[in-house]
Amino acid sequence: MKRTLPQLPALDRMLLAELTRLFLATLGAVVLLYLVIDFADRGTMFHGDGWLVAVAELYADKAAVVALQLAPGALVIASALLIAQLDRRGELTALLSLGVHPLRLCAPLAVFALLLGAGMIVLEEKVVVFADARAEEITAVQFHRWGDWGQWHGKQRWVRGKEGRFFLLGELRERGFEPATIFEVAEPFHLARRIDARRLEQTTMGRWRLLGAVERRYGAESIDETRTDELLLELPDQVDELALRSGRPRQLPWGDLLQQANHRAALGQPDIEYRTAVIERAAQPLVPLPAALAAVGLTLRRRRGKARPPPLASALASSLVLVLALWALAVIAHAAAIGGTLAPTPAGLMPLAASALLAALLLRE
Repeated sequence: MKRTLPQLPALDRMLLAELTRLFLATLGAVVLLYLVIDFADRGTMFHGDGWLVAVAELYADKAAVVALQLAPGALVIASALLIAQLDRRGELTALLSLGVHPLRLCAPLAVFALLLGAGMIVLEEKVVVFADARAEEITAVQFHRWGDWGQWHGKQRWVRGKEGRFFLLGELRERGFEPATIFEVAEPFHLARRIDARRLEQTTMGRWRLLGAVERRYGAESIDETRTDELLLELPDQVDELALRSGRPRQLPWGDLLQQANHRAALGQPDIEYRTAVIERAAQPLVPLPAALAAVGLTLRRRRGKARPPPLASALASSLVLVLALWALAVIAHAAAIGGTLAPTPAGLMPLAASALLAALLLRE
């Protein structure tokens, strides 16, 4: 006997189709509006050879990044417009008079929000992290707008090693760093030895080779300097332990982000932005569901006690206020976490918790 997939009820199919249309229209409009405003603001910097191709790639990358960032807000607006539209056409009144509970209308919306969250995870991992990095690279290299590029893409960085050593390491190339400097610190805290090298590479487990090395040993009253083309050292550190990825935390795939957060904590590097990004990345796909439910609850409450259904403009305005409030909360919580006022976990979960609490309050009888 041939089995067929179960069909969604007609109400769910109708609501999902209408919500999809409103969501795509809203998201497309806000992304297009952002790109147009951004181009108008930055238009004077676009010049030079091949600028048209670079601009096309730049805004394709930006479109992916902005679409991910604005997707939860677009769903909030689309959810409010869906309820207001049903009310304006009299369909909401008919459904409620037939005994359909308002929470029943949230079922297809919840399914859509969960699918959207899963899509956001895939989009971010496969597209957005790379598109964001590429857009920043084009802006800096092609159009010479550097901003804080050097902070995240510096050629050298400090790393704390084992046994009282500190490393100033350049770029990682073929399991080695170019250039590299090793500082050995003796008790209580004074520089005992410094080695500068053109390249530092690991040969076997625990053995390292320094090419073009200059070794300086600091005594109480003298400094001994030795130059050699090749210097072999035994160090307990490993390449993977010392290697750090460049780029902003939001430009790293999930696995690399977790790894870099742990590595930086172990190596004495600032890690607060990476730990905050881990929590925010985990919470972001969950936000659309309670935020959309809050928009539905807000729209339903606004219609109670009124002789006429609330206009679409009223639903749009209230949903925009909700989006802006959640966005402001996310920005403030992020700044508080980076500044050390809040721990990363409560700061990263604050928008999710606030939208869930608001949805529960607005949808209760």
